[in-house]
Amino acid sequence: MKRKREREETTTEAPTSNSHDGGSEKGYEVFLNFRGPDTRLTIVDTLYNNMIRMGIRTFKDNEELRFGEKIEGGLLQAIKDSKIYILIFSKNYSSSKWCLRELAHIVELSRDNDEKVILPIFYDVDVNDVKLETELYQKALRKHKNISGKDVAKNWKMALREVGKIKGRNLKDHGLDELKNLIIKEVSSLLWTRQTDVPNHLVGFKDRMDEIMKQFDLEAFDVRFIVVHGMGGIGKTTLAEAVFRQISPQFEGHCCFLKDVRTRDIIYLQNKLLSDILQLSCTNISFIDEGVDMIKMRLHGKKVLIVLDDIDNRDQLMRLAGEPNWYGGGSRIIITTRNIEFLAKEGEDDNVLASDNRHFSFYTMPEMNWDDALQLFCDRALGCAKPSPDYMDITEKLISALGGLPLALDVIGSTLRGKCQSTWEDALCKLKKVMNEDVKKKLMISYEALEPNQQQIYLDIACFFINNGKTTAVKYWDAVFGYPTRIELNILKRMSLIKIFDDDTLWMHDQLRDLARNIVHPESQEIHVRGSRLWSPKDAFRVVQREMGTKDIVALNLGTPKPDKMYRFKHKQFVGLVNLKFLRLDHGNFEGDFKDIFSELRWLSWSHCPSEFQGTNFGLKNLAVLMLSGNNITENWEGWSQIMVAKQLKVLQLKDCPSLRKTPKFSTISRLERLILRCAQLRKIDKSISNLQHLDYLEIESRRFAVLPNSVGNLVKVKHLNLRCPKLQKLPNSIGKLELLLELDVKFSEIRELPHSIGNLKRLKVLKITNCKLKKLPASIGNLQSLVKLDLQESDIMSLPNCIENLKMLKVLNLNFTNISEIPKTIGMLENLKELCAFGCKYLEGEIPSEIGALSALDFLDLSLGHFSRLPTTINQLTNLQELRLSFCYWIQQLPKLPKTLRLLRFSLTSLTTIPDLSNLTNLLDLDMRGAPVQQPNIEWLAKLCALRKLALVVEDMTLPPINLSSLSQLQDLEITCVDSQSLTGLPSNLQRLTLVDVQSPIDWSLFSNLENLSDLMLHKYQLGEIRFDVIGKFKKFNELRMWECPLLKTLPVLPCLKEIRRLCLMELPQLTKIQGLEELKSLRDFFIRNCNSIKWVSETSLSKLQNLNRLEFYGCGSLEGVPDLPHTKTSCHLTIKECSRLSNFDGPYPFRRDGQRFFHL
Repeated sequence: MKRKREREETTTEAPTSNSHDGGSEKGYEVFLNFRGPDTRLTIVDTLYNNMIRMGIRTFKDNEELRFGEKIEGGLLQAIKDSKIYILIFSKNYSSSKWCLRELAHIVELSRDNDEKVILPIFYDVDVNDVKLETELYQKALRKHKNISGKDVAKNWKMALREVGKIKGRNLKDHGLDELKNLIIKEVSSLLWTRQTDVPNHLVGFKDRMDEIMKQFDLEAFDVRFIVVHGMGGIGKTTLAEAVFRQISPQFEGHCCFLKDVRTRDIIYLQNKLLSDILQLSCTNISFIDEGVDMIKMRLHGKKVLIVLDDIDNRDQLMRLAGEPNWYGGGSRIIITTRNIEFLAKEGEDDNVLASDNRHFSFYTMPEMNWDDALQLFCDRALGCAKPSPDYMDITEKLISALGGLPLALDVIGSTLRGKCQSTWEDALCKLKKVMNEDVKKKLMISYEALEPNQQQIYLDIACFFINNGKTTAVKYWDAVFGYPTRIELNILKRMSLIKIFDDDTLWMHDQLRDLARNIVHPESQEIHVRGSRLWSPKDAFRVVQREMGTKDIVALNLGTPKPDKMYRFKHKQFVGLVNLKFLRLDHGNFEGDFKDIFSELRWLSWSHCPSEFQGTNFGLKNLAVLMLSGNNITENWEGWSQIMVAKQLKVLQLKDCPSLRKTPKFSTISRLERLILRCAQLRKIDKSISNLQHLDYLEIESRRFAVLPNSVGNLVKVKHLNLRCPKLQKLPNSIGKLELLLELDVKFSEIRELPHSIGNLKRLKVLKITNCKLKKLPASIGNLQSLVKLDLQESDIMSLPNCIENLKMLKVLNLNFTNISEIPKTIGMLENLKELCAFGCKYLEGEIPSEIGALSALDFLDLSLGHFSRLPTTINQLTNLQELRLSFCYWIQQLPKLPKTLRLLRFSLTSLTTIPDLSNLTNLLDLDMRGAPVQQPNIEWLAKLCALRKLALVVEDMTLPPINLSSLSQLQDLEITCVDSQSLTGLPSNLQRLTLVDVQSPIDWSLFSNLENLSDLMLHKYQLGEIRFDVIGKFKKFNELRMWECPLLKTLPVLPCLKEIRRLCLMELPQLTKIQGLEELKSLRDFFIRNCNSIKWVSETSLSKLQNLNRLEFYGCGSLEGVPDLPHTKTSCHLTIKECSRLSNFDGPYPFRRDGQRFFHL
């Protein structure tokens, strides 16, 4: 019966025991090999259950149920999939043929794969027994030899002896519990190190993973809440899932991922949280408060990993995650949200978020860059990394239309999978008019969470204010709603609907912009706002011209169809627009009586104003913002009498008015708060400016403005004064009266000295006196006790006064390109200084003072191009220093010990007597070393800088010793001297950009065959007369080739291996006469050829096949005699020809528009 059963079951797939959910689907991670009767009920079940609880996918074989002679089916796959093999040797282990079969197969797999790890456990035997140095296993093997044959038994013996050489753990040295804990810890650690690679389908997430992992700092014992925030569809959940998968083995199974918290029942989530972390089959929470108490009590002291995905209010956070003291040390709570408003304190400032003694750390999801967006879309739509030449153009248009939003790329890309090109064209056409419903539904969540006024502001930004100033826009909303609206803008920011950049610019993602414009579309289902904002000049003109205005329209971007023709708008065309609050007009004029028409108008921007103002009774009594520009605006312009009656005016901007010599009178607009004058010929400001007692921002930019009047001192509420006036020679003493001044910014002036009264500006935070002839600072500068930034860039300043030691609040000191000759010792007194910039200070000589070591807050130091000879040893005391730049510092002979905190280091090798061992700088991400060292550098330590992302090692007149950089797994950008390519014995597969410098022998491309991620190759100073590209075609992501300063190269063979490149740049190849096969580069988008004086013809044949060619540029090619036929593409191909003497009168074979030395193919 037994033999019959064997025959029946030899072809049956081996049964497997239960494992982690999805184990067979995702592949097993750990394989347990053991003799069941000896160990199952002791160490095996303990190990298995603990690893399953930790989320480790573990295979436990039921050896007693196996029959037959072969390893196949599920068992074979489990062994192949597993990364770690735990071999448990017991007294009767060798009696089991199945144990020995598995063992032999495991050993064989491990020989061929360094990633496989064997962990031997000697349960009740010794290592000598496994090495077959005792009789224990020998007896059973002799029986196997008689039954299974000599060769099989020999193979099993070899496997046992080989495993016996591996260091393992012996039960008698530890005890069962200790041994179990040690094994689980080792398995977790091994899996952790092997899970640091981001799965291929997570395009563009590697950098994000690296960034956020720094905030986790898993070695730290504190409890941390990490908040991942960003707009809907940007990849927050995907990132959280990837992080969870990567670090969960570090938490011994105490992990829980709660998805879609916003839409789930809290009691359900509390039950799931406790069940997952405590490995309970069920919990019986009936009330929310009961759940809170149970989470607090049961998880107290435990090191946990919890993800709360998509939460949007404080109650959810407090009922599920609570406070840090609920958990044990080392716990990490990840929160994903599109709205961080619920974490803000009431009435707080723009960027300050509540901490409530909770250890919050914030990570803002960045937008996806173009290359990653292209790869993601192509992966979903085409199943490859980049499109074929035929699909290149339509692919790029679709990505642009989708704004690079991962959700949109995924959804639309998957929809187009397997579809023909015409379907793609139809999809693009539809996307330009209608947003995809799946994407819209996701984004509408944020919009619907807004209050009505916040929705209005969001719609305004999307239609009119993207890339415009925030402060002026806020003045408009303040006037519309009748209360300060800055807090509403902060809410939009915290809800990830907008960004506000440091230069006061508003920004919004294209998909959020399109959502808003869909909402206000005349056919939108959002009844209360549809048709309310006409952002298209064409649509707005049609509505006004046809007198179709309604009370629903609140904003118009009004343009005229023929800018060169003056269109006159009449009263009747605006009658229906009774609620119009925003009007932006380009060209055009008003004619007739407009009484009561614009009474609700709050914003008027009018460019290209006419000289004759023909409208009357404008009645702009509620106007808050006025922006005017045009050649015809003068001091006596007729429009002033109509417009300057706006008594509620808060912002006046006069820009690009070349005929304006003097400002109009300001007496009727005394409530003005912002005055911006950017008119090149402006010479004088009307004296009535002193009446502007509410003015807090004054900006003057003019080539002719020479004298700032003393009356400016009467503007006692001014907080910001910006002057860009090349003829301005001094500031008046009265400037010291501006006691509320926060920022004084004077650029491009003739100023040689500052008034002593500047020391009265006790609240001044930012002082910028740049690009001027200022030679010294007044002693009163030390009185600026609130100064945070002092910028003297490109001034003639020669020294800093000792009184700068009094600037205790100073954080940024910019001395770039000044004439400063030394850094004063008093610099050490600036206890809050974070940035010290002294780039290009050619008179900076001698030694940097040792007192610089006292700058404990300093994180950025740039002394590049300085002539100093020594850095003090105290620089190692700068424990917060992140970036140290010493490029082109040719007089330093020795580098002192540097702080471990450095993330960027750049220095010159020239004059250094030795290159120090920098292996202790383990946080370094960017290292740049260039120059002519005194002796051959010892660079073995480079391989230890495992965090490096970017490395430049360029030596002159010297061959580098052999170097293996394969251990630098994070390296993405490498520039290295490569006199002999054989000196590069290993490169990391993650490399994306490679620059080889000073190549003097033929390149053995096989050395680079592992660079699957390479996208950009540059050859600089290539010293040979010919070149071959043998393996580049295998690089699936390769798309750019650049060659620069290759003095001997005569012919460039553009072989089929380069057919996928999108960008080709050839610079300073004086001998180059021929480029072979250029017409085959069907994916080529950009082709630049510069200073190649020997080339007469780029190609002997037409380039009409290059349907994706977008830019073709010839610069400094003196021998160039002609340009081949270019493709007639759907979009323009831009051709630029400059300094090509033989083509000075070029008139191509097809229509061109000529503009100086630039030509554009139409």
